Amino acid sequence: MYQSLLTMSNILIPVDFSLPCHNAYRYGLHLAQEMGHNVILVHYYSSSVDPKQPLVFAGDGSIHGSYVERLRQFAYPSGDGVGYHLVEPPRGVEIFYETAITFNAANSIIKRAEESDIAAVVMAPRSKAKIMDKWLGSTSITVSEACDRPVYLVPPDVNYSPFERIVVANNQLTAQDFPLWQIENLAKKRKATVHFVHVEWPNQYGPLKFVPWRLMNKLTETSGGPSYPFEVVTVNDQDITKGLLQYAEKEQANLLVIVNQMRDHWRALLRASLTQNLALRANIPILVLHAREDRLAEDAMDLYAKKNT
Repeated sequence: MYQSLLTMSNILIPVDFSLPCHNAYRYGLHLAQEMGHNVILVHYYSSSVDPKQPLVFAGDGSIHGSYVERLRQFAYPSGDGVGYHLVEPPRGVEIFYETAITFNAANSIIKRAEESDIAAVVMAPRSKAKIMDKWLGSTSITVSEACDRPVYLVPPDVNYSPFERIVVANNQLTAQDFPLWQIENLAKKRKATVHFVHVEWPNQYGPLKFVPWRLMNKLTETSGGPSYPFEVVTVNDQDITKGLLQYAEKEQANLLVIVNQMRDHWRALLRASLTQNLALRANIPILVLHAREDRLAEDAMDLYAKKNT
């Protein structure tokens, strides 16, 4: 999977044609330009016809062609009718369109993201009525928990801003080599300052703060430490989400990063998580990385090193 790292050239943006998805698309365009990628807009639809929606045939006259044409209109809106903002894709970013029938959108997105041409996924954290968010956390939460690619969750009305101040939720997975390597690449790209923030309530672990200590050992085990400015911070708050978001707001962070253990699709669907809480409450983008200490992660880091030597 990661052996094909050098061929990863696209950001996958799944859409359901909602306004939050269009905002995520606009954000993804600028991220693609920053990272040197193209964009793939993808829409998955059920084989059944929704009686509440008009059946309109366009493109080549098929349902598939109609959705492809609708994706084109989504990518280049006229500004009439739907309420999408006008979009002018950044120079150098190409847009491709994909659509397919599926019984489960999250599973289809995860499988597509695992193909070798996808570098990251960008999604809106929700698009349905708020009462449903509590149950599903939307498809995007399931994808972020079970997809092995980096997943950006972009709240509504958030504009793209280069990653100059990054807040990382410091948990027991953050100190693993692979996520730290990914964080380092992000930080070096824009010479960002990284704040590793561990939230605990008073006397949670007694006098020893094991999580920050483990991270500090990892960051300083090589002479000179990492090649980007960083600090390791402990915040006292019984609400982990609140502690992270308040610290990010105080530092005017452009990005909040959380490192998760990979879960299968069904466990991700059923399990409420810190990622879900953050996605529903944050007003800055969230990047979900995935911990993996295995040969695939080592190959990815080796390939990147060879590419940049």
